[in-house]
Amino acid sequence: MQAHPVTHLGREAVPLWIADEAYPDPAALIAAAQTTELAPVEGDLYPGVRAPAPKEWAEWLADALKVWPEFAITEVLRADFAIACHDPARLTPVQRIPHFDTTDPAVHAVLHYLCDAPHQGTSFHRHRATGFERITPARAPLWRQALVADGQRHGLPPARYHEADTPTFERIGRAALRFNRLVVYPANCLHCGDIAASWPGRDRLTITALIRLGPPQSGA
Repeated sequence: MQAHPVTHLGREAVPLWIADEAYPDPAALIAAAQTTELAPVEGDLYPGVRAPAPKEWAEWLADALKVWPEFAITEVLRADFAIACHDPARLTPVQRIPHFDTTDPAVHAVLHYLCDAPHQGTSFHRHRATGFERITPARAPLWRQALVADGQRHGLPPARYHEADTPTFERIGRAALRFNRLVVYPANCLHCGDIAASWPGRDRLTITALIRLGPPQSGA
């Protein structure tokens, strides 16, 4: 695995970890996904289909992320095959803007790309009105109020996947898509997949996971 140095995005220095040639046998993961029924999950805001990833992947992840000694996994909360493929016309307003996964600062998101171009990667954003790049527990009520104010000022976001800059959001960075690339970032930062016109193919295969981090490893 080829780990890049951690980078920091925006005014709040959102950390972004990227590693290439991550999994030793990505073809096996693709084969597993092809024999697994991916389906929408009721109540899930993910704009596509999911299915549990192999247990072996989660076990590998806990060891693989030791390449960055600044953190250690204490728990893999979930790990799923995921394909963003919903028709933009079906998206709810909240699915058309950058989102966060949880306000818990100890939880990080992991994204494993198992596809390649012409698909695109993941973007990270700042909310223009508040300046927020992360949503903490203290910020959550203000965030909800700000979204209401955005709707009153700008109207509902158009029925499409979010792209680049808009009147309400500014892009602060990007993780480009590359086959077998692993991307890790705080789950409370504002982000969105760069889905654009690639959704009809139903082949933007990824593994998405949430992990809880413990303190740095001793000696780090």
